[in-house]
Amino acid sequence: MRRKTEPKKRLHDCDFPGCPEAGEYRAPKDRTLRSHYWFCQKHVAEYNKKWDFLKGLSPEEIEEQLRNDTTWQRPRWKLGSNIGGMPRFKDSMNVFSEERLGMDGGYNPPTQSLKYPPKVQRAIAFMDLNVPLQLSDIKKQYKVLAKKYHPDVSKADASLFQRLTQAYETLLDYLKG
Repeated sequence: MRRKTEPKKRLHDCDFPGCPEAGEYRAPKDRTLRSHYWFCQKHVAEYNKKWDFLKGLSPEEIEEQLRNDTTWQRPRWKLGSNIGGMPRFKDSMNVFSEERLGMDGGYNPPTQSLKYPPKVQRAIAFMDLNVPLQLSDIKKQYKVLAKKYHPDVSKADASLFQRLTQAYETLLDYLKG
């Protein structure tokens, strides 16, 4: 004997003005995320397209919100500071210094130049690339130089195109490790 299934109880009506549908989907009213609207599927999609969590915040407040989100709104302090009676450790080699770790707000490139094998250095020089090497930069530069040196497109010597291809393959092999 089959049981009759009872229709779903309607817990909420759609909060969109004039909509007779059931409000099955929750949408936040404000940034606190504690109070909500209830919408039907059509209106919640429309509301979500317009919703901006950071609306009304200054750039400084947005930055602070992002910093808080990276630590799950947990308290944070400078590395090595004496918090809660914990002893500070001695970092004589500055391994954990904020400047070295890039925590001072700026980009801190390595002070030593990157060492590449001579064959890779020649390829970098031929393709006129900047270091450190990025695959996307190598591909872009290869396309530019291929148009410049290809014998079908320009009157350039075919050996230049071969040299370009060798340099490109050398750099790709180097990045693959």
